[in-house]
Amino acid sequence: MLILKNTNNTMIVPVIRFILTPLLIMLFLAAFSANAYQSPRFGLFVKNEVNDNDYISGVGAEMWLTNHDSNFGVSVLTSIGKAEVTDRDNIQHDYIAWEAGLKLGYFSDVFAYAEVGFDLGELAFQDRDEDDHYHVYYGDEDNDFISANRKRYDDSNDIDGYVGVGAGFKFDHLQIEAFARLRQVDGEYWKADSQAYTGAKLSVVF
Repeated sequence: MLILKNTNNTMIVPVIRFILTPLLIMLFLAAFSANAYQSPRFGLFVKNEVNDNDYISGVGAEMWLTNHDSNFGVSVLTSIGKAEVTDRDNIQHDYIAWEAGLKLGYFSDVFAYAEVGFDLGELAFQDRDEDDHYHVYYGDEDNDFISANRKRYDDSNDIDGYVGVGAGFKFDHLQIEAFARLRQVDGEYWKADSQAYTGAKLSVVF
């Protein structure tokens, strides 16, 4: 989302960093071992994930790169859509969810994977529009005043993200999958009440 910020450190951030590093290394190695891999496949999808009354839905695109012999490989995907998330004060916030993700797994007619993703909007814009701006006035015994601008930022500003697992089936050009994700979602001085989401995705593969 374009304006959300974290307000507290959570265990999800180091987990995402821990998983993201080896996945990026695998993607790098795959790109330089192209002869061992099939031609990339592309797809368009719609997806929806829920937790009670909260949801994150969207449309997106995905590309798969798999090994000729083993069908193990990686995929990269991006999506944009709408989200409604309830915070710890039981207030529901809505925002634009613009995300990117990376999967590592076995991709055949029956497939399974682990994944990691992050919020592209926060990464691209690092928006701080809702931070507090205020003036501080200093006075001395002669009643002279000095005005100073002050700006208060969130103490933490980690990018929202997720880790997850999923599985599914491919029928010709249609692909159906189910997944579970552990999400970190924070706003300007608010934090999501729940982190676990389950969802489904329908893709058309070319």
